[in-house]
Amino acid sequence: MRLVGYIRVSTDRQVEDGFGLTVQEKMIRAWCRQHDHALGRAVYRDEGYSGTLPAPERPALADALSEVEDCLAEGVVVGRLDRLARRLVTQEAILAQVWKSGGRVFTTDQGEILQDDPEDPMRPAMRQMMGVFSEVEHSMIVARLRAGRKEKAVQGGYAYGAPPCGWQAIAGELVEHPAKASRSDPSSGTTDSGRLTP
Repeated sequence: MRLVGYIRVSTDRQVEDGFGLTVQEKMIRAWCRQHDHALGRAVYRDEGYSGTLPAPERPALADALSEVEDCLAEGVVVGRLDRLARRLVTQEAILAQVWKSGGRVFTTDQGEILQDDPEDPMRPAMRQMMGVFSEVEHSMIVARLRAGRKEKAVQGGYAYGAPPCGWQAIAGELVEHPAKASRSDPSSGTTDSGRLTP
């Protein structure tokens, strides 16, 4: 069977956790060899895209699904189902799109994600439970990150994303960037010209 591979990471943390893009691609290629499937033109990769985003907002996933719709591939293979989606409604929409195109979906840890069968009500129930657990795990990760930022801020560190124009974060502290001619005040949200910073 001719398949298209899809891999995704949303943050550097996944690389540190041992499930980066390279690991996912190796898993997909090994699984395809083991099951005598051929990979299509490429393994599509979304780097820095959340699994909560719908398919049209993830360029590589949209391209992978287009290959199935255009009959250039017979299905999609991912390392784990949570690489496809981190939200149940997103997961089900992507699966439905592939199935509507006559394609199939595989994961390297479970094999084929089968379409619903009225004779087997446990099939969608188990799949959707996995989607719910993936969504809960994502929410817990986000909650931990927020708690960490709050704690860093309480201790006096800078914990709120990219510094404003004209400033840089060094060792958790905001300092003026010497190379920038325009200065901005991160606490007031204004530049020295009085305009609001974005």
